[in-house]
Amino acid sequence: MIALSVIAAVVAMCSLAVALWQAREAKNAQAAASSSLEAAGRAQDEAQAARRAVEQAASSALQAKTALDEAKKAADDGRKAAEQAQQAAEASRMLADEAQLTAQQATQQVNELTESLAVERQRRGMPTFAITPGAPDEFRLSYFGGPAVIEQLTVSVVPGSRVLGLSQRDEPPAEHLDVGPLYNGSAITFRAATGQRASAVFQIRAEPWEPVVVRADQ
Repeated sequence: MIALSVIAAVVAMCSLAVALWQAREAKNAQAAASSSLEAAGRAQDEAQAARRAVEQAASSALQAKTALDEAKKAADDGRKAAEQAQQAAEASRMLADEAQLTAQQATQQVNELTESLAVERQRRGMPTFAITPGAPDEFRLSYFGGPAVIEQLTVSVVPGSRVLGLSQRDEPPAEHLDVGPLYNGSAITFRAATGQRASAVFQIRAEPWEPVVVRADQ
């Protein structure tokens, strides 16, 4: 009986040791589960932070792509504007060349017309005139060929000659200037408000002859 009691006591002690060990292991398992739960929570937070970072990166990439597209479009627009400006400059240069050529042709035609009229007037015994620039605002009108004296003649501004008005002595400039008598071989001086002497063209009317156009020659 004593032996059975001893054996039972030993078994009970072993059972108690096993129970204590199981309790300790359960406590350790519970601590491990708690740590795992905390780790899982941290992992979830990190996953959410990573997802937000990915979303922000995607948004930044989209914004960068949009900015790149806009910069590319602005560059294309700038290139097109530069091409259009170059084309406009070329067209303006062509128009300027054409205008210069037209002006030269018009000047040549006026000179040819003036020379032909002078020749015709000399052939018919009509008065002939010449105008030469003097001072910056003065012109000299010479009369030769024709009657001994012309009692009165009118010098007028030809439209487009850029002459604003004519005057003699201190009179205010006017569109027409009456002078005379003018003797064959004589000359008079008058003023002409003009900024371009090479464009000074005048019309001279001496009755009863037809008017004649005279360009101021240097």
